[in-house]
Amino acid sequence: MKASPRPGPKPREGFDLHVHTTHSDGLCSPGEVVRSAAEVGLAGLAITDHDTLSAIEIARPEADRLGITLIPGIELTAEMDGRELHILGYAFDPADPALRSATDDLRVRRVERLRGMIDRLAALGLHVDHEALVRQFPRATLGRRHLAEWLTRSGQVPSHREAFVRFLGDRGPATVPKPRLPVETAIALIRAASGVAGLAHPPYDLKRATLQELTGAGLEAIETAGPGTTARLGRRWRDWAVELDLIPTAGSDFHAPDRPGRWVGSVTTPGVIVERLLHRREAPAAASHSIQPSA
Repeated sequence: MKASPRPGPKPREGFDLHVHTTHSDGLCSPGEVVRSAAEVGLAGLAITDHDTLSAIEIARPEADRLGITLIPGIELTAEMDGRELHILGYAFDPADPALRSATDDLRVRRVERLRGMIDRLAALGLHVDHEALVRQFPRATLGRRHLAEWLTRSGQVPSHREAFVRFLGDRGPATVPKPRLPVETAIALIRAASGVAGLAHPPYDLKRATLQELTGAGLEAIETAGPGTTARLGRRWRDWAVELDLIPTAGSDFHAPDRPGRWVGSVTTPGVIVERLLHRREAPAAASHSIQPSA
């Protein structure tokens, strides 16, 4: 499955620093997103699956073959003052024991959440075969999108949208809240693994004082451009990044090739910013190589 539309030959430039695969809630495999990055002329990308590291080493051989810089990434589900926030991690050591332990724990809690949602759907008269769902998405971090896919394919609802509107939306009768880490813990885990922690898709009503508090907890980057970021908000985030010495990152938040404006490479971070990100921390050997311009 192509993760980008109508690629053409281009000089290698730019990095997509927010990409998901089938290892969380994306529709393309790690190899497919790497190939798409190469086809649209990217210099590199970060696979930032939700709460899992499993796609990184699977993608690396393909990235090496194609000469694409693969930056270790993750998107941790976190919480601050009762509100969900997503913390991006970049250029960390994927073998770090504490980070791996935390993601293993999140995976167990996500399985418990999934079973809870299956039970709630059953109480509403809908059937989901958990074992068959796991076989259908063997590497995925299963969640609401996969349940919606099952309900649609099995003919129990007419569409994904209907599944979310009636059952699986944020306030839906079958929804169970996602497991979340305290935001300070999420940031500390990334930093302890020699990585850079950034705020993903900042909420539109983010206060500067909140961002400053996160910076005090060790946040070092903020996503200032993405598919849902308006020009006005982008300027605000970039201004605050300058004031607080945060690295301004950008990415497509790619999940599926049929989402307009969100294909791999649709939003990119310049190489000079990526160099700054990679050198902000003492990166591990697997991620610390210098970015070489392509011919």
